[in-house]
Parts: sequence; C-alpha cells; structure tokens
Amino acid sequence: MKQTLIILVCLAGPFLLYGQRPVTLGVKAGISLANQRYRITPIEYTIETEPIAGPAITLFVEAFRGDHFSFQADIGYSVKGSRSSTQSVTVNHLDNDRIIVSEGEMTRSLFRYLSIAPMARFSFNSDHLAPYFLLGPRLDMQLRYSSDSDYPLTRLNGSILGLTGGMGIEFTLQRAALFTEILYQPDLTPVTGEDPLLVKNHMISITVGVRLLNSG
Repeated sequence: MKQTLIILVCLAGPFLLYGQRPVTLGVKAGISLANQRYRITPIEYTIETEPIAGPAITLFVEAFRGDHFSFQADIGYSVKGSRSSTQSVTVNHLDNDRIIVSEGEMTRSLFRYLSIAPMARFSFNSDHLAPYFLLGPRLDMQLRYSSDSDYPLTRLNGSILGLTGGMGIEFTLQRAALFTEILYQPDLTPVTGEDPLLVKNHMISITVGVRLLNSG
C-alpha cells in the first residue's frame, strides 16, 4: 500500500506542476552509460558486469521558480542493463560454500524504462550563464526486458524506486535557454527483488537541451 501511494504521487506530480503558473517547458537528449550490481546472498558474492550505452530522452516541466530554487519534473525514456560473461553460478555447500562459476560468451541484458523524476532545482544567479544542481526521487516503470543469455532474469519488478541527482550549466537567451547536464541515477529497489539473487541498476547520462522561457 505504501509503495502504491508513492507511485501515485510520482505520477500525479508532473500534472500538478503543469497546473501552476508560471511554468517553463523543455526537452533534453543525449547518451547514457548504464550498469548493474549482481549480488548473491547470503554469501555476499558479486558478479562482475560491464556497462552498456544507450539513448537518454527527456521532457520536463519546471514550476515554483524563485531566485535560486524551483521544482522540476522529468519524464524520460532510458535503456539500462549490463553485459556479462557469467552464465551460471553454483554454490557447493558440501565444500565450505565454494562457488563454482561457469564462464560463457558475453551476453547482454536490456531494460527499457519510462522514468518520472520530481526534483528540487538550485541555480546560481547570473545574467546569461548559470550553473545549477538537481536532486530528487525517481520512479522507473518497465516497458520491456530482453536478454540473449541462456539464464534470463525472472520475477522482475515492474516499478523501480530510485534517486536522481546531478548538475548542469545553462545559457539564457531572450525566449529560451540552452544547457548541458550530467545526471547519476542509482536504484533503491532491486530489479529482481528476491533472494538469493539481487540486481540493481545505476546509470549516468549526459544530455544537452533547450528550455522555453515565459510559457503561459
């Protein structure tokens, strides 16, 4: 029940923001570098993975803008996952919990998400060029999962809670503002959500974008 309430608040946030005036609208796009942490419990064994690159596309609305602080809601599409050459892991409990790893060809797991991230935005005063910081919660809703592994993940969580934080620099024109931004997105809840295998996403994105000023 508590998680459902959080999801509803995250979904309603952008629409509530849009109802406040004045607001600014914008779009940003770029590349992302995502990876995953595979942890096997209770022996705390971690599987090594390699990152994957993907697109990062986001629409956003900003409201409650003051001298320094404002509130921004991002709605974006992202590709997360990892690459790994590990096909199977076996724990031999008769031999002092010895771990036997069977190596195979490099495989890739891809998760496509629609993300909603309401964030606090702090910016420095400037006539034209202003740095800023972003921080807030995030909800990832799974659109699709694909894997070329012989052992794909099962019992996936369709909704993932996480955090989004980062910084950027913005150049203001008369009717619009151009900016570049870097964000880090760690997950709070796992992709699988069940022992003995726990998998969590984390991602870094670098984007450029445009913000339309004085809308409404």
